[in-house]
Amino acid sequence: MSKEVLQLVDVLAKEKNLDKEVVFDSLEKALSFATKRNFEGEFPEIEVSIDRHSGKFKTLRKWVVVTDIDFYDDDKELSESDIAENPEKYGTGLKVGDVIEEELENVDLGRVSATTARNIIAQKIKDAEREQVLNEYLSRNNGIIIGKVRKFERGNVIVDCGKIEAIILRPDLIEKEVLKPGDVVKGFFDKANPTVKNGRLSISRASNGFLAKLLENNVPEIANGRVEIKSIARNAGNRSKVAILGHDARIDAKGAVIGFRNQRIDGITKELFGERVDVIEYAEDLAQYALNALAPAEIDSIVVDEEKRSIDVIVEDDKLGAAIGPDGINVRLASKLLNCTINLFGKTEAKDKQANDRINLIKMFNESLDVDDDISELLVENGFTSLEEVAYVDVSDLLVIEDFDEDVAKELQDRAKNKLLSKTMVFKGKMDKLAEDLVSVVKLSPEVLLQLVEANILTIGDFADLAGDELMDLINVDLETANKLILKAREACGYFQG
Repeated sequence: MSKEVLQLVDVLAKEKNLDKEVVFDSLEKALSFATKRNFEGEFPEIEVSIDRHSGKFKTLRKWVVVTDIDFYDDDKELSESDIAENPEKYGTGLKVGDVIEEELENVDLGRVSATTARNIIAQKIKDAEREQVLNEYLSRNNGIIIGKVRKFERGNVIVDCGKIEAIILRPDLIEKEVLKPGDVVKGFFDKANPTVKNGRLSISRASNGFLAKLLENNVPEIANGRVEIKSIARNAGNRSKVAILGHDARIDAKGAVIGFRNQRIDGITKELFGERVDVIEYAEDLAQYALNALAPAEIDSIVVDEEKRSIDVIVEDDKLGAAIGPDGINVRLASKLLNCTINLFGKTEAKDKQANDRINLIKMFNESLDVDDDISELLVENGFTSLEEVAYVDVSDLLVIEDFDEDVAKELQDRAKNKLLSKTMVFKGKMDKLAEDLVSVVKLSPEVLLQLVEANILTIGDFADLAGDELMDLINVDLETANKLILKAREACGYFQG
């Protein structure tokens, strides 16, 4: 029997081009399963080990020692009382968690058991072959999978890639693209986060990764690192923006990506079903980066709030539509590219907004600080936009204002602090309730809690219903942080449960 085992392993390994260890492992599992078939009405733990040199194998039955509990699996477990009753068979000094082994006579595989064993071996070898083919296939490509459309399943596309199959799920297809059986199609397989569904590689044509790989394959300067892709914002099948940074002063990074007479970028557009790809020069300066990202829009002025990662952009009234783009796509993609909120205004709208904001701020300072328009106007003209700023800035920041001496500055700060304190006392119950609600999401200062409560954000549900830019308008937080906090709140509220 031992020679037969070694011969069988040798033949299968060569025939299937598999590692012998895979075949040995498959055979051990098959023999274990076949042995279990001889225990009618029982489901024992059986382990078969084959000596890799001699081919001899040993069959062991195993039990785990458990406490004297009412319910346990007596096919695979032995209680401490069971062992105490038969110390000659099981031994002494055993503890809970120990494993007891009993060697069994190797079974003589009958016709049914032998057939079962062969079926298990065949399945194990098939799985191993699929994994080996998959690994070999992926080692020969750089993330782009190419194949022919074979069929459609519930809106998903099945792609024949030779020895393996891939699947493009409906959300990973380019919108409005029409594919037919037999069409050659490409997709992106993310090696860093691989997904395999029913033995098929899950690939995407709508992901940022697909566009990045197409650029890498078509632009040698990206492949060799002389040009770096910094960020991608994409509306698959419609329009994309790609921010690039050159690391070699001798080359024109943007020109290299676009190619002579647009050949490189046009080739990518063709592969993406006509999707327009804007190539943007990355800049460390956020204002300049925004100007580049919004091109071809003509910008009149730009104001950047780096803390909130919010940008206000003003354009001529007749250029506003072009700057926003059809259905807002230009400004939306630019916002994604920069990970900022970009607010676009026409000149007339901007003037009206600034006038209204100024009037509202003056009114707020008048009422909260009990001062006249002259003092409120001086505060607004010098950049103060909230009571918190007046209350907690260094007094020197107030003294730079003309006509403000130390007594005036101190009095304004005292009034601002008292107003905030009175508000805190009025809203304390609501603030405490909101803080308790949000404890699993974030711990907020009393000042921030007050700002939220004043905006009628009273529960974690109210917080979860906010959009990132709405939260940015309420408290001093950037867009990325705002989105993370809102996502955590939505998870806590059970938004994503089935």
